[in-house]
Amino acid sequence: MKQILAALFAIAATSAAAEEMKLTPDMAKGAALVIRNAGFNCPAAKMAWKKGENARGDVVKVHCGPDDGTDNVFADFAYRVTFRDDGRIDVAEW
Repeated sequence: MKQILAALFAIAATSAAAEEMKLTPDMAKGAALVIRNAGFNCPAAKMAWKKGENARGDVVKVHCGPDDGTDNVFADFAYRVTFRDDGRIDVAEW
């Protein structure tokens, strides 16, 4: 799990601002798990964008959707996943 999150963080740190990130299946699973562990509904992470840095670290906007093999997303909400400088990850509604 830590390797998956490390890969996601590495891509987040090197992506241009507001650029859509290409999620591998493992990265999508890791992102969905982090969001679910924070108490939110994320059956599958479908899309992610690097949004730049804030005072705590690198911010990624993640859209989730049904775990049904489609590209469908839940359009009404997204999640702010912050990869903090101290190695922790914060998750909040966008």
